[in-house]
Amino acid sequence: MAFEDELTLSELRQVEILNRLLKPGEELRPERIRGIGVVYKIGELTIREERVSTLIKLGLFRIKGHVSFAICPVCGDLDLSLNLFCPNCNSQDLEKVDLVIHYECHYADDVSRFRTPKGLVCPVCDKPLKVVGVDYGRPGISYRCSTCMSVFQFPLFSLTCSNGHVLRLDELALHRSPVLVYEPSGSRQATAVSRVLSLIEALSSHGYRAEPFAVLRGQLSHLEHVVDALVHKGEKRCAVVLIDNSVASPDTVSRLLTLALDLQVPVVAALSTGFANNIAKFLRLEGNLEERIGSLFPRELVKVIVYSDEKELLAKLLNALDAV
Repeated sequence: MAFEDELTLSELRQVEILNRLLKPGEELRPERIRGIGVVYKIGELTIREERVSTLIKLGLFRIKGHVSFAICPVCGDLDLSLNLFCPNCNSQDLEKVDLVIHYECHYADDVSRFRTPKGLVCPVCDKPLKVVGVDYGRPGISYRCSTCMSVFQFPLFSLTCSNGHVLRLDELALHRSPVLVYEPSGSRQATAVSRVLSLIEALSSHGYRAEPFAVLRGQLSHLEHVVDALVHKGEKRCAVVLIDNSVASPDTVSRLLTLALDLQVPVVAALSTGFANNIAKFLRLEGNLEERIGSLFPRELVKVIVYSDEKELLAKLLNALDAV
């Protein structure tokens, strides 16, 4: 996986955290964060929507439905601001008022203009307002234009994206983001990520402390390498690399050799039987696969094991770790 998959380190770490924090069947709903976009929150972890597509492809989530977000049809921006206008003069200088209407003189204004120590009194005709629905009406929250002084319940509005595009409601486009259900079973069990995490659990049950997707800095190149597992044995460390792609390539062998030389820590290279057979044919190697392929690497740095299933992988890996 360390060589063949295209997952970034950040994505691998996210997969590990998902496995620890989420329960099977747990639902994740998309949220919009201004300046960031659509995200999914799991505790303190925030995952951008574009990263989620990779996790869905890995088989970690099932799509349950969608949530639609309004976006700018010109640039796709999610950050939309609401603009309010007076329907009479188009001014944006508006005030929100709790409207009172005096039926007798037809004066309408905010309730604060009617309040007196004696109760509600019309500030225009000075008559008391005693019974709602008889003396006066309370239509509720309205708006008053400070430019033309007109009062109305519903202002005109438009929306503006952060790039300055002004839009009417009927011009908006919709972006549909999936509602996800975490399902670590089924297809996920066949993924490389799941296999690594399952292997970590198996090693832990045998008393080993192991880190999935560990980052190691090269002693020669000073570059960072990601290995499938870093196993601790006392003060010693051993890197584990799983290679199970079916296409044999000399690049895989050369990159594994480069990794071992750069890290200067023991590396256990676990090759699937299919890959080992293909690499043997490609390099015209005969005899015991583990011995012949293992001879391509410095024995003090690389231990090659060949496995046909998960049970054999664990058994051979434990034997290799005992010899470290």
